[in-house]
Amino acid sequence: ALMQRLSWQLLAGGAAVVVVAWVLSLFVFTGKLFTFGAIDVRSDKLIILVGAVLMMVLLDVFVNRTRLGRGVRSTAQDPETAVLMGVNIDRVVMTTFALGGIMAGVAAALYIMRFEESWYFVGFLLGIKAFTAAVLGGIGNLRGALVGGLVLGLLEMYGSAIFGPEWRDVVAFVVLVLVLMFRPTGILGESLQRARA
Repeated sequence: ALMQRLSWQLLAGGAAVVVVAWVLSLFVFTGKLFTFGAIDVRSDKLIILVGAVLMMVLLDVFVNRTRLGRGVRSTAQDPETAVLMGVNIDRVVMTTFALGGIMAGVAAALYIMRFEESWYFVGFLLGIKAFTAAVLGGIGNLRGALVGGLVLGLLEMYGSAIFGPEWRDVVAFVVLVLVLMFRPTGILGESLQRARA
């Protein structure tokens, strides 16, 4: 029964992502909206920026301000104690996986809106870079993952400018190795460790 409910929720989430992507595609044209200084602001890039910020804010509010979000955090810290406190672990796990699938679907729609290409292996490198951003910011810290993603993006761009564009992905892997060697808790990881102590 749990697998059936999970399957239906994931299917409903995927359908919602398809509908949202279709509605957004009606309003998107790749022309210039306006010019801000020397920068041309296009509608697709503006939708991607607003969508990414909105996804991050909504996820942060969900995890930090809702009852189910507290359940997610308590289950991540100590599942046995969470059960004793009345948290429905099955519901939390199902919701977490459904929410992860929905967020990945929206991120994929935003990615395709920007790069207009897709193939079966497209998520591998993006997944490695997302993991690198999470490790850089501090595993288990949403705001840390955001900071880690921004720092990783800046380091990749500077690495491309200094070493050449073919070294962009190498910079990401070097950052991952260096962070794991010298600061495995990440940029904001210490506060999470103190919170768990």
